[in-house]
Amino acid sequence: MKELPAVAKKVFYPCKKCGIDRYQVVMAHVNSRSAKLECEVCKTKNTLKLESDKPARAGAPRKTTSRGAAHVARWQELREKSSGSPTPYNMKTAFNAGAALEHPKFGLGFVTMVSGQTMQVVFEDAERALVHGRS
Repeated sequence: MKELPAVAKKVFYPCKKCGIDRYQVVMAHVNSRSAKLECEVCKTKNTLKLESDKPARAGAPRKTTSRGAAHVARWQELREKSSGSPTPYNMKTAFNAGAALEHPKFGLGFVTMVSGQTMQVVFEDAERALVHGRS
Protein backbone atom coordinates (compact mmCIF):
# COMPACT_ATOMS: atom_id res chain seq x y z
CA MET A 1 0.00 0.00 0.00
CA LYS A 2 1.57 3.30 -1.10
CA GLU A 3 -1.05 5.70 0.26
CA LEU A 4 -3.76 5.62 2.90
CA PRO A 5 -7.27 4.56 1.83
CA ALA A 6 -10.06 7.11 2.18
CA VAL A 7 -12.01 7.40 5.43
CA ALA A 8 -15.08 5.08 5.54
CA LYS A 9 -13.53 2.79 2.91
CA LYS A 10 -13.14 -0.94 3.62
CA VAL A 11 -9.69 -2.51 3.49
CA PHE A 12 -8.54 -6.12 3.86
CA TYR A 13 -6.07 -6.00 6.77
CA PRO A 14 -5.00 -8.32 9.63
CA CYS A 15 -7.10 -7.98 12.80
CA LYS A 16 -5.02 -8.29 15.96
CA LYS A 17 -7.89 -9.86 17.92
CA CYS A 18 -9.28 -12.23 15.26
CA GLY A 19 -5.77 -13.21 14.21
CA ILE A 20 -6.61 -13.30 10.49
CA ASP A 21 -7.14 -10.84 7.64
CA ARG A 22 -10.60 -9.27 7.76
CA TYR A 23 -12.38 -6.39 6.09
CA GLN A 24 -11.97 -3.31 8.26
CA VAL A 25 -13.41 0.18 7.96
CA VAL A 26 -11.07 3.18 7.95
CA MET A 27 -12.27 5.33 10.86
CA ALA A 28 -9.76 8.19 10.71
CA HIS A 29 -6.34 9.23 9.45
CA VAL A 30 -3.97 9.69 12.36
CA ASN A 31 -1.23 11.24 10.23
CA SER A 32 0.08 10.94 6.68
CA ARG A 33 1.49 7.43 7.38
CA SER A 34 -1.18 5.72 9.57
CA ALA A 35 -4.92 5.29 9.95
CA LYS A 36 -7.30 3.89 12.58
CA LEU A 37 -9.32 0.86 11.49
CA GLU A 38 -12.26 -1.05 12.98
CA CYS A 39 -12.78 -4.75 12.32
CA GLU A 40 -16.24 -5.48 10.91
CA VAL A 41 -16.51 -8.77 12.81
CA CYS A 42 -15.18 -8.14 16.34
CA LYS A 43 -15.19 -4.29 16.33
CA THR A 44 -11.56 -4.18 17.51
CA LYS A 45 -9.64 -1.00 16.80
CA ASN A 46 -6.47 -1.58 14.74
CA THR A 47 -3.84 0.69 13.23
CA LEU A 48 -2.80 0.58 9.60
CA LYS A 49 0.73 1.82 9.02
CA LEU A 50 2.23 2.40 5.59
CA GLU A 51 5.55 0.81 4.75
CA SER A 52 8.56 3.04 5.14
CA ASP A 53 10.24 4.32 1.97
CA LYS A 54 13.63 3.95 3.64
CA PRO A 55 15.51 0.75 2.88
CA ALA A 56 15.99 -1.57 5.83
CA ARG A 57 19.38 -1.35 7.52
CA ALA A 58 21.27 -4.44 6.53
CA GLY A 59 23.85 -5.71 8.94
CA ALA A 60 22.79 -3.41 11.77
CA PRO A 61 24.44 -4.34 15.06
CA ARG A 62 22.21 -6.31 17.42
CA LYS A 63 21.64 -5.03 20.92
CA THR A 64 22.39 -7.34 23.81
CA THR A 65 21.20 -7.17 27.38
CA SER A 66 24.56 -5.76 28.41
CA ARG A 67 24.55 -3.46 31.41
CA GLY A 68 27.70 -1.49 30.72
CA ALA A 69 31.19 -2.75 31.45
CA ALA A 70 30.29 -4.06 34.91
CA HIS A 71 29.62 -7.53 33.54
CA VAL A 72 33.22 -7.83 32.25
CA ALA A 73 34.68 -7.42 35.75
CA ARG A 74 32.01 -9.74 37.14
CA TRP A 75 32.77 -12.37 34.45
CA GLN A 76 36.52 -12.22 35.25
CA GLU A 77 35.82 -12.58 38.97
CA LEU A 78 33.54 -15.59 38.39
CA ARG A 79 36.11 -17.19 36.04
CA GLU A 80 38.82 -16.93 38.70
CA LYS A 81 36.54 -18.53 41.33
CA SER A 82 35.40 -21.29 38.96
CA SER A 83 36.73 -24.80 39.43
CA GLY A 84 36.31 -27.76 37.10
CA SER A 85 35.24 -27.82 33.49
CA PRO A 86 32.12 -26.02 32.23
CA THR A 87 29.02 -27.98 31.21
CA PRO A 88 28.08 -27.69 27.51
CA TYR A 89 24.92 -25.57 27.18
CA ASN A 90 21.75 -27.38 26.19
CA MET A 91 18.30 -25.92 26.78
CA LYS A 92 17.13 -29.30 28.10
CA THR A 93 19.77 -29.36 30.84
CA ALA A 94 18.83 -27.78 34.19
CA PHE A 95 21.47 -25.46 35.65
CA ASN A 96 21.94 -24.07 39.17
CA ALA A 97 23.18 -20.63 40.19
CA GLY A 98 26.98 -20.54 40.20
CA ALA A 99 27.34 -23.17 37.47
CA ALA A 100 29.78 -22.66 34.60
CA LEU A 101 28.59 -23.42 31.08
CA GLU A 102 30.05 -23.39 27.59
CA HIS A 103 27.67 -21.87 25.01
CA PRO A 104 28.35 -22.66 21.32
CA LYS A 105 27.93 -19.03 20.28
CA PHE A 106 28.64 -16.89 23.36
CA GLY A 107 31.45 -18.95 24.90
CA LEU A 108 32.17 -19.41 28.59
CA GLY A 109 29.42 -18.17 30.90
CA PHE A 110 28.43 -18.29 34.54
CA VAL A 111 24.87 -18.67 35.84
CA THR A 112 24.07 -15.88 38.29
CA MET A 113 20.32 -16.32 38.80
CA VAL A 114 17.78 -19.07 38.11
CA SER A 115 14.03 -18.45 37.92
CA GLY A 116 11.78 -21.21 36.60
CA GLN A 117 12.96 -22.13 33.12
CA THR A 118 15.07 -18.99 32.63
CA MET A 119 18.47 -18.08 33.95
CA GLN A 120 20.75 -15.05 33.85
CA VAL A 121 24.19 -15.88 32.50
CA VAL A 122 27.22 -13.58 32.51
CA PHE A 123 29.36 -13.98 29.39
CA GLU A 124 32.54 -12.07 28.58
CA ASP A 125 30.72 -9.72 26.18
CA ALA A 126 27.28 -9.38 27.82
CA GLU A 127 24.80 -10.67 30.38
CA ARG A 128 22.02 -12.69 28.77
CA ALA A 129 18.83 -14.50 29.73
CA LEU A 130 18.78 -18.13 28.56
CA VAL A 131 16.25 -20.95 28.88
CA HIS A 132 17.09 -24.21 30.62
CA GLY A 133 15.37 -27.29 31.98
CA ARG A 134 13.04 -27.63 28.98
CA SER A 135 11.80 -31.14 28.27
